[in-house]
Amino acid sequence: MDIYLIRHTEVAVGRSVAYGQTDVELADNYIEQRDRLRTFLPTELSAVTFASPLSRCRKLALELTEADEPVLFDDRLKEIHFGDWELVPWSDISREVLDPWMADFVNVRTPNGENFQDVFDRVGTFWREQIVPLAETGTGQPVFVITHGGVIRALLCLFLDLSLQNAYRLHLDYGSVTKVTTNGLYHTIQYINR
Repeated sequence: MDIYLIRHTEVAVGRSVAYGQTDVELADNYIEQRDRLRTFLPTELSAVTFASPLSRCRKLALELTEADEPVLFDDRLKEIHFGDWELVPWSDISREVLDPWMADFVNVRTPNGENFQDVFDRVGTFWREQIVPLAETGTGQPVFVITHGGVIRALLCLFLDLSLQNAYRLHLDYGSVTKVTTNGLYHTIQYINR
């Protein structure tokens, strides 16, 4: 079964702000990035589509699927929750709290938020409960997972048995596709970040 991990398009707030689970506006180049994404997705079969319910993924999911294909929104596909840091410029976060988190984002939670282990755990549960049963039944339908960079990195760590500490060594562009083929047990990464 082919899985297309789709990162949402660029956001208007840029990279200088912690915006994890906050709904933010999309950048002006949304249509261009959406249309580019379509060139990497199959069109001959209807897809089973899962998406983060955050607006930047919701909009893309609804526009990439046909009107008669329901989108299954799942909270477990949301980006990391930055808690008190949501919508705060990174440069405004005190070094006393930012530095320990940067040194060990896997285990250190943001104030009133999550750490990367939390993301990995909920994304792994999503994978086991939603995707593995589809792969085992072998419907032949492609699966679209429209989500965030952190979620895709967590899935790649799961597939490749990578250390979570190394997750952000995997570069993922906004509006990119990563393709994985799986039978539910074994995974083959076809490509990353197209």
